[in-house]
Amino acid sequence: MLRQPASLLAGVPPWSDLLRDSEGEQERQPRAMARYSLGNLLDWLYGGVDPSFAGNGGPECAAFLTPQQRLLESLVFLTVGVLEILVSLRMIRRQLHSREEGNHPAQQPQAKQESLGKNLLLVALCLTFGLEVGFKFATRTVIYLLNPCHVVTMLQLPFEVEIYYIQHVMLYVVPIYLLRKGGIYTAEPLSNFWWALLSTGMMFVYHFSILQILGLVTEVNLNNMLCPAISDPFYGPWYRIWASGHQTIMTMAHGKLVILFYSAVPIFKYSVDLLRLPSKKID
Repeated sequence: MLRQPASLLAGVPPWSDLLRDSEGEQERQPRAMARYSLGNLLDWLYGGVDPSFAGNGGPECAAFLTPQQRLLESLVFLTVGVLEILVSLRMIRRQLHSREEGNHPAQQPQAKQESLGKNLLLVALCLTFGLEVGFKFATRTVIYLLNPCHVVTMLQLPFEVEIYYIQHVMLYVVPIYLLRKGGIYTAEPLSNFWWALLSTGMMFVYHFSILQILGLVTEVNLNNMLCPAISDPFYGPWYRIWASGHQTIMTMAHGKLVILFYSAVPIFKYSVDLLRLPSKKID
């Protein structure tokens, strides 16, 4: 039978160095564990969010809408979002199935290609996202990483504004480049809006479930789900209704705009050929 650690020190005199070292070790352990306590983790998550700035959050922002209105809007848009996802997925699968039936079975798949442009784009994306994560940890606003548009406070670190715009430029550069590479990266026709409908459905579900719940728990105004921005032209109790409408239009418009940029502007179609490396087969 093993002896308990406490019984090993039972016969040690109180003035012994061994006992003092043991007590010091016991004191250091709670201090080390305190670094990873729930309070410290929450402080890293949203401790840097200043509710004194209008639109950042706080009790007044969380109480901007009545609970009844917030619940009703959530139920309506969650229902709409789920229906949009189900309907669009059904239509997309039907189109993919018909496309597979039209392909020739004897057609050999193309060999995958590595290119300098793809590698440079991957490095740029990793560096941009890494810098964004570093800024959020430095300002103790990690919760903003859940925000689709990375809304930041008015107190900025150097180059954070630049990183913000670089990320949004990448939203156009990456799809256009992937469309140029072809293969599995293909765009739907301009008259096909099922992928856009899937995007808006996912947007509704994400905002009115994850972002809204986290916002209410932390009182952080994630993507303006608690209260409107001070610059919102539709500022008022119905701002989320207006936002759901114009963001649906913008999501569909921007998705089709990427296809138009790719098909109408030759520079996007041929500039990446300059960065293409000799193709090699990937097992």
